[in-house]
Amino acid sequence: MSTKRIKSLFKRELTDIFRDKKTLVMMVLVPLLLYPLLIVAMTLITSAVMTDQEEKIYKAAFYEVEEKEKIQDVFEEHEKELSYQLEILETENPEKSLMDKELDAYVTAEEKEGRLCYSIHYLSAETDSVTAADVLYDGLELFREELRKEAVDDLGLDENVVLYPISYEKADMSSKEESMGSMLGSIIPFLMITSICLGAMYPTIDVTAGERERGTLETLLTLPVTNFELIMSKFLAVSVIACTSAFLNILSMMAAFGFMFSFFAESVQNLSFDFATFVPAILFSVIIMLVFALLVTAVCMCVCIFAKSFKEANNYITPVLLVFMFSSYAGMLPDFKLTAATAAVPIVNVTLLIKDLFSFQYNYGLFAVVLFCNVAYSLLTVMVLGRIYNSESVLFAEGFTSLKIFHKRSEMKQGQLPGYGDLLLLLCILILGIFYIGSFATIKLGFLGVLVQQLLILLLPVCYGWYVKTDFKKLFSLKAPGLKGVLASLCFLAGGFCLNLVLSSVLSMFLKDSSESLQAQFDFLLQAPFWAIVVVMAVLPAIGEELMFRGFVFGTMKGKTSPVMAVLMTGFIFGCYHFSLVKLIPTAFLGCLLAVLVYRTGSIFPAMLMHFANNFISLFVSKYQEQLSETYPALMNLDFGGGQVMVFAGMILAGGIFLWLGWRISRKKESSLINEGMI
Repeated sequence: MSTKRIKSLFKRELTDIFRDKKTLVMMVLVPLLLYPLLIVAMTLITSAVMTDQEEKIYKAAFYEVEEKEKIQDVFEEHEKELSYQLEILETENPEKSLMDKELDAYVTAEEKEGRLCYSIHYLSAETDSVTAADVLYDGLELFREELRKEAVDDLGLDENVVLYPISYEKADMSSKEESMGSMLGSIIPFLMITSICLGAMYPTIDVTAGERERGTLETLLTLPVTNFELIMSKFLAVSVIACTSAFLNILSMMAAFGFMFSFFAESVQNLSFDFATFVPAILFSVIIMLVFALLVTAVCMCVCIFAKSFKEANNYITPVLLVFMFSSYAGMLPDFKLTAATAAVPIVNVTLLIKDLFSFQYNYGLFAVVLFCNVAYSLLTVMVLGRIYNSESVLFAEGFTSLKIFHKRSEMKQGQLPGYGDLLLLLCILILGIFYIGSFATIKLGFLGVLVQQLLILLLPVCYGWYVKTDFKKLFSLKAPGLKGVLASLCFLAGGFCLNLVLSSVLSMFLKDSSESLQAQFDFLLQAPFWAIVVVMAVLPAIGEELMFRGFVFGTMKGKTSPVMAVLMTGFIFGCYHFSLVKLIPTAFLGCLLAVLVYRTGSIFPAMLMHFANNFISLFVSKYQEQLSETYPALMNLDFGGGQVMVFAGMILAGGIFLWLGWRISRKKESSLINEGMI
C-alpha cells in the first residue's frame, strides 16, 4: 500500500465531489439554511400565533344559567389569569349559533345527583372553539373556588385550614445546566446522526453509482493501483465530506438554538445557563462523531456499490437512512440507558453515549467501549467493502435489480438460479408476511397461528422458485445425504448444542429482561399437546426454515460469493429472522453450522435432521422440565457455582471436538465442489 498513491487518489475524489453542484448544495447550503429556517421560522410563527390568540376576542354564551351574572363577575375579576379575552353574548338558539360560527362555545346547566352540572359545548374541529372552551373551563374552576370560599365562610371556618390543610411545591434539585443537558441529550443525537447520514449520502452515491453511470469505474480499476488503495481514497474522501457536513449542521443548529433561547429569554425566567459546562460533552461528542462518520460512510458505500445509477442508489440508501434515524430515537426513551450490553449495539451506543455526556455522566469505560466498537464495526465494514471491490462477479453483476419474478414466466429460462434481487425481495415478502399474516393469525388463532406462520415460511421459497423456473435440486440441495451426512449432522448437533448452551448462558447474564420476555412467550406455546408442539415447532421449521435459509438464501449466495461469506450471511439473516436480541448470536451461530453442513454434504437433508433434533430436544426439556428435574435432578438443576468457568471450558472443548468430527466426516471431494460452483 502506497500512502502517496492514496493521497493522490484522495485529492482526485475530493475534486470530483466538489465539482458536483448537488453535493455542494446538500453539504453546505442545506446545513447552513435548513435548521435556521426551520427553528427560527417556527419560533417566529409560534410567537405570532400566540400573540394573535391573546389579542383575539372569543365569543361565548350562557344559555339558561341562573348564576350567569356571578360567573361573569368571576371572569372579569380574573381576566388576566385566563390569558385570553372572552365576550359573553346573548342567543336564543346557542346550538345553531355554534354551528353557524356565530359562537365559539356556550355553557348550559342542569341538575345532576343533587347539584348543578355545567356543560361546555364546543367544536373540537375548530381551533377557536377549542380555545374558548378551555377559557370557559378555567373560568368555571375559578367560580367553583369562589363558591367553596363562600360556603366555608358561612360556616364560620378558616378557609385555609379547611380547604388547604397542607401546602406543597416541587423543589427541582437539578441545576439549570443539568436540566438543559437532559433536553439537549435527547435531541442532539438524532440531529447529529441524521446530519452525518445526509452528509455521507450524496458523495457516497457519486463515488459508487455515479462512477458506474459515467462509465469511469472500469477505467479506475485499470489504474496501476491496488483495489484497497482505490477503496481507501473513496472512503476517506466521503468521510471528510460527512464530517464537514456534520460540523456545519452542528454550527447551524447551535446558531438557531441560540436565537431561540435569546428570543424567549425575556418571557421565560431562569433560562440562562453556563455554556462552559457543556464544553467537555461537546468535545467528546465531536470525537465520537468523527468515528461514527467512518461507520456511516462504510455502510453507505457497501449498499450503493450494487446500484447501477444515481436513481437506483437513492432507492437503496433510503432504507439505510431510515434505520439510522429510527435507531437514534433510543436517546428519547426514558428507561433506555448506556450499559455494557447497549454499548456494543451500533448506532444505539452513540445515541446513548451523547445523551449521557450532556447529562454530565462521564463513564470513561463505556466511552472507550463505544469508541472501540465503532472503530471495529467500521474496519469490518471496510473489509466487506474491500471484498466487494475485489470480486468482479459482485462489482459488475446485475445486483439487486436482477428480479426475475417481474419477467414473463414464458420468457424465463428453465433451470435458472435466483439473483440477489430475488433474494432481497423474498426476504422482504417474508418479513411482511410474518409481521402482518403471522402476527394476525397468532393473535386470533393462538397456537394455530404459529402453524399458519410456519406454513407461510415453507410455501414462500417453494412458490417463488417454481415461478422463476429454478433448478430445485441445485438451489435447495435436494440430494440423498448418505450415512456420512447423517453422522455429520449428529456430530454438528452435539457440538452446536454445547457451544450454544454456553453462548445462551453468557448472554442471559447480560440480557436478563430479554431472556425473561422470551421465556414468557415460549411458555404460551407449551400449553398445547406435545405431539402438536413437535409438529408445529420442530417438524415444520426443520423443513420450511431449511428450505428458506439453507435452501433459497444459501443456494442463491453460494455461487455468487465465497463459501465463507455465504455461510456467514446466511447465519446472520437466520439470526435476525428470529427477532430476538438474546437469541441473535446463538441462532446465527446455529444457522452458520447448518449452512456449513449443507455446504460440506451437498444435501439439505442432514441440516433438516439437525434442525429437527435441536428443536425437539429444546421443546422436550421445556415441556417436561418439572418431571425431568425430579427424575434427573443433577442434570436439570446444574449449580455451576465456583466451577462455572471450568464447566463452560469443558463444554466448549467438547463442542469443538464434535464439530471437528462432523467436519471430517462430512468432507466432500473437490470435484463435487467445483461442479456446484463453490470453488
